Amino acid sequence: MSISSVSKSGLSNCSGFAPGHNIHWIHGRRLEGWEQWSDVEVTADPQLDLIYLVSEGTQHLMWFHNVRAVATALEAAVDTPQWCQRYSTLMVPGGFDSDARSSFFYLARPERVVPCNGSLVRAPETERIEKADS
Repeated sequence: MSISSVSKSGLSNCSGFAPGHNIHWIHGRRLEGWEQWSDVEVTADPQLDLIYLVSEGTQHLMWFHNVRAVATALEAAVDTPQWCQRYSTLMVPGGFDSDARSSFFYLARPERVVPCNGSLVRAPETERIEKADS
């Protein structure tokens, strides 16, 4: 898998890297060599501001700062979306060619939501991906 299509969504001005926001380059590097992706059923509901995933029979309620971008990418999907549970990342093949301009989305569980506030949003020090090498 190539991570070259990781980009900020063309539908958002957020500069955050906390769960539910943009993928930091360190996060992207971790994903480059990661082989444990699973097929996932995804529904993105911009009106409710939520994302529903069903992976291996388990339903997950997730959040992303721009649910409309996820929905746009899903509409353009050329193959089955994939889920990386370890890095909480949704991959939507073909999403980069849509108006979303991204195929990768760093999703957050509802209890980890940190809304965009116009300034840099980062994960708490204890949750930063660069420290989660194990």
